[in-house]
Amino acid sequence: MKKIALAILIAFGASGTQAAVELKLGHFASDTHPCGIAAKDFKANVEKRTNGEVKISLFGNNVLGSPPEVLEQVLLGAVDMSLSGQDQLAKHLPFYDVISTPFAFKDYAMADRIIDGDFKAWAAPELLKKNLVHLSDWEWGFRQLTNSKKPINTPADMKGMKIRTPPAFAYQAFVEAAGGNAQTIAFAELVMAMKQGVVDGQENPVGTIYDLKLYETQKYMSILNYTYSSMVHVVNKNSWAKLTPEQQKIVTEESIAAAKQARKLLRDNEAVQLKDLETTKGIVIARPDLGPWKAAMGPAWEKVKGRVGADNFKRFMDMVEKNSK
Repeated sequence: MKKIALAILIAFGASGTQAAVELKLGHFASDTHPCGIAAKDFKANVEKRTNGEVKISLFGNNVLGSPPEVLEQVLLGAVDMSLSGQDQLAKHLPFYDVISTPFAFKDYAMADRIIDGDFKAWAAPELLKKNLVHLSDWEWGFRQLTNSKKPINTPADMKGMKIRTPPAFAYQAFVEAAGGNAQTIAFAELVMAMKQGVVDGQENPVGTIYDLKLYETQKYMSILNYTYSSMVHVVNKNSWAKLTPEQQKIVTEESIAAAKQARKLLRDNEAVQLKDLETTKGIVIARPDLGPWKAAMGPAWEKVKGRVGADNFKRFMDMVEKNSK
């Protein structure tokens, strides 16, 4: 009986309240990035609403490893949650690469409709098969092109340039279709690679370019919005099972709220950051006609189709057509 009583005390704590459940959340955003800010508010709000019964431990800025490594840890259960890029999820669920089909989305509103609607309905059950519970989609943003050599207005201007991409299939397909030479470099090594001139340029959203101070080495930017990337908030199924239904409801609601916050912050910041990059940081910003870029993407689309399968590609493009009106 003494052993049983001791076990109860350990489980509920000396105060008689249930011991807190700790959930580790790993991600690759800095503390000042909109997703880093939203993550801190997610933590605070979950802990407040659960009266401290659910604790969120944050590990941002790649401290737990590279983005693919963090997702692997979540799959293994060593880390409970992650904000993982679509490209990282595509390593385990190849159909996720459809999201990165070049020039599929015309604007943020269209991306929201698809990501939060038909695509979520498709992805959530598939993620569950991998023991990942889908909570929400945060935001990394539309991706732009920067380089240290010259203005890039057409694909011909990019011919032969060495462009850094993450280990992401569709991003590499874009660079190659445009005539560039895609070079895979880990996110944590991106800044140093730019400083050392290992490559000529890179592609990332405006917020990331600004946050990482890539303007210190990249003089030219082309606003292409060539693909949209998000950070998918997933939690290991076994970790999820540690929570009560009410706690799961709170965590889900706060994840969705944080996703909305991250999107708003990122989008509000973009206009301010672009103006500062151009007027203060000395970046030459081009806003090219996208017609020639879209016309060059045939090979990239075929590569994506080959990667995800014709049926999955059609399913996604049907969503694009449905939501482009």
